[in-house]
Amino acid sequence: MAVAVAGVLVAGAAGVMVWRTSATRSPAAAEVAAPVTARELLAGLPDRLLPPANPTALPTDRAVGRGALLYQVDEPDGSVVATGALPRRPMYLVTASGEQFGVGLAAIVGEFSQALSPDGRWFAQRRDGQWWIRDLTGITELAVPPGYELRQWSTDGKALLLEQPLGAGETYAAFTLPGGEVRPLPLRGTPGRRMLAFLDGRELATTEFNVGPNARPQRQLTIAIQDVDGRTARSVSLATTQEVGPGDVRNALVPLVRGGGDPPAVWALVAGDEAASGQPEGARAVPPMTLVGVDLRSGRPIGRIDLVVPHGGEGESFLGLAGSEVLLQRWTADKDELVAADPATGGRRVLTSLPDHARVIVPGD
Repeated sequence: MAVAVAGVLVAGAAGVMVWRTSATRSPAAAEVAAPVTARELLAGLPDRLLPPANPTALPTDRAVGRGALLYQVDEPDGSVVATGALPRRPMYLVTASGEQFGVGLAAIVGEFSQALSPDGRWFAQRRDGQWWIRDLTGITELAVPPGYELRQWSTDGKALLLEQPLGAGETYAAFTLPGGEVRPLPLRGTPGRRMLAFLDGRELATTEFNVGPNARPQRQLTIAIQDVDGRTARSVSLATTQEVGPGDVRNALVPLVRGGGDPPAVWALVAGDEAASGQPEGARAVPPMTLVGVDLRSGRPIGRIDLVVPHGGEGESFLGLAGSEVLLQRWTADKDELVAADPATGGRRVLTSLPDHARVIVPGD
């Protein structure tokens, strides 16, 4: 799910409101397949992922199985329509068994309208100004009450954090799955904080990350973790300044911070100091980049991953988290790939080859 800028302050008391959809439900909830690991979820991807020539629409009368990812393919030479609106491209859902289904059109950038839960069971889609949540292991479709926006999947895939704009701030609610109940939470949004993770539907992790022309590198990020009912709070810290070698100092200059995974974690992109000493002038057009992570339960560092910086037609970008692994999109002069990186070793394994100019949305993002 796209990162949302918001924070939390305790206010008021929680209540419970039940909202249920009138859509047809799955015949038997007991028949829902057991949860799978993130590794299993992605194991059925084809060696090469290509858009189907004649895509089948996502069926409404049968289960298709858990979703592994969503993707669409940009057309870099395509023209923007005369109205100035962003071009919209077909979006495809790929299941854990490798099947593909068309799920409508979406803008390549600037729009958040489709997402998968971390366990791949639930597919969220915004249609006609309202969010709908489809159980891919059945035929249930749940309606999110009008006026609410999706903000964060819970790390266990059993709830969604909803936001409702209200005057100068926002109010929040938990949308529980599979029932579709809405429970208002005693939280209020504040500017300047970024949501990172909704831990098992019980705790919310946020951090303050200043951006702008005068923002200075931060030596660490302090991540606040608060019970959604406002009873308890704790914090963990993520170091964002590292000296890998002489003259190679890396500071948190790139404000890319994401949370999730299993066990729940937060990862931040740390970029090299462009003025680092010991480097020949003009030797690097792009500073080195490293991902550093922290376990949200224990507060312990969980590893670092040095990215291949974009240069000479190759590079890597951070997509999200799958279980304990970090998902990257890697490209070279002749191919694009979806890869999983092991935080402990930095080792990569290829999950599938991607079409050129593919935009990938991974579960839980």
